Amino acid sequence: MSSTTLTSWALLVWNALQEAGKDARSIFTEVDLDPSSLGDGNARYKIDKMYQLWQAAVSQTCNPCFGVDAGKHWSPTTFHALGFAWLASGSLQDAFERMARYSRLVNDSMSASLKRSGTNYHFTVRSLESSELLHPAGIDASITAIVKMCRMLVGESFTPIEIHMHCPRAPSGVCLESYTQAPVIYNKTEYALIVDRHDAERLLPTANPELIRANEQIALHYLSMLERNNLTARVKSKIIELLPSGDISEEEVAKALNVSLRTLQRKLREESESYGHLLKVVKKDMAENYIQDSQLSISEIAYLLGFSDQANFTRAFRRWNGSTPSQYRQAIRNNISNTL
Repeated sequence: MSSTTLTSWALLVWNALQEAGKDARSIFTEVDLDPSSLGDGNARYKIDKMYQLWQAAVSQTCNPCFGVDAGKHWSPTTFHALGFAWLASGSLQDAFERMARYSRLVNDSMSASLKRSGTNYHFTVRSLESSELLHPAGIDASITAIVKMCRMLVGESFTPIEIHMHCPRAPSGVCLESYTQAPVIYNKTEYALIVDRHDAERLLPTANPELIRANEQIALHYLSMLERNNLTARVKSKIIELLPSGDISEEEVAKALNVSLRTLQRKLREESESYGHLLKVVKKDMAENYIQDSQLSISEIAYLLGFSDQANFTRAFRRWNGSTPSQYRQAIRNNISNTL
């Protein structure tokens, strides 16, 4: 099965072509991409066709920096529900971790991760596709878009420490460095954005936990539909749906997914997962999100996460984070106050 990406990503190419005074419709049609799909937020284009589109766009505009120009057109709708969840994140670290979790929504051949290294964070992006399908303009657009996303979240003054490129230096390097205001280092072992730890961990007063929850549920549902053979995404989506009922046993989730318990367990093992681990991950992530919502009491959060009482939730939360829910919430408030 061919890898695909959201057509909203191709919309950046369309907008940049129009900005350059080119006939975007004819160029899309030339590479056999239906322009009418651009208006469907759930539609997808094949990766090999996207390569042809980038190639045609660069050729038609005679602009080696076309990818950078296209990336500047990024908007929240470019990445479906993930774009809105990103802008509602409580910190840049939180946003990057969210991007890593849901990156396959944007491009199902994409794998992203965030790791702390000394005083910096490394946000790394890899493709499961052949490097021959990674067009240089598409790579430039991706880096540009990510930097724009960071600036929309934390402010226009944001600048990465470094940008690592797993390819030789291209003529667009000057344009990429000019936009990002960061040194771009080529021929590295990976594509990565290096971000200062303090920039990444600074808590943001613009965080909106309710918007995060709503959009993450949309993202998980979309992923579960996209990856029907990926049971992990489907199980996580179903756990979130069943949590408030309190009946989130493995048997109940298997029943809701119309598979036997043994089949559920076997397929999760094939994906190197277990139900217990997925349940813990979902509860932990949602608990940290709920805690940031001042409208929810601790007892309400315990109910929403399917705990029998507040005491059990408090004990679980302390295991996850080393503090009680109340202490964690107060620490967030104090940190935000210090940044204002």
